[in-house]
Amino acid sequence: MMRNWLLVCCISFACTSFAQVSIPFDFTSEDENRLIKENDSLKYFVASTDTNDIVVLNEENAWYKLLNKEHKLIAEGAYITDGDKYLLIGKWVAQYENGKPRTTGYFQRNMPVGTWQEFYMSGKIKIISNYGIFNYKGEISTCLSGSWQEYYTNGKLKINGFYCGNIITYKDTISVEDPVTSTSSQKEITHREIRSEKTGHWEYFTETGELEKAVDF
Repeated sequence: MMRNWLLVCCISFACTSFAQVSIPFDFTSEDENRLIKENDSLKYFVASTDTNDIVVLNEENAWYKLLNKEHKLIAEGAYITDGDKYLLIGKWVAQYENGKPRTTGYFQRNMPVGTWQEFYMSGKIKIISNYGIFNYKGEISTCLSGSWQEYYTNGKLKINGFYCGNIITYKDTISVEDPVTSTSSQKEITHREIRSEKTGHWEYFTETGELEKAVDF
């Protein structure tokens, strides 16, 4: 019980910007995902989210592929294991059914880093974003930081601006029960988040390329 109390009262640290990155990793473990078949180099599993999809693991090269029921590629990339966890690392790609890229970018131990690109089904670029790495007292996190461009389907620039990562601190109180006396007391817990926020000069354009408005943050 004392160990649990210490964990509860530690400072928590998180990043709030992962929602922008969407590359599926539909595999939990060999115990949780049903094995379909295997050969000398590959293992095929039922995917976690959509059981019609197939996860292919090349354990020798630490390479992951997600296929749909027609065996067309949905996503692929490298991974590493940390205990019973699978962590995404290096370049990852998600594809449309027509074979064109949907999303491309890099991970560092499950955290998006560097430049990311999202595409329309036609293959034209939709969004170019950047993720910065933050080290706060030895805790590593990433969030949107740097330039951001969004484009219309005709290729014209739609939005141009910048994000920065700010450390936000806030406090909360919790009720903790003493395991010996069974009495409760209020303890304060501090949360810290790296939050992506718009910064600097942002420009918004019409589909014909004309400047619609400009905003400074």
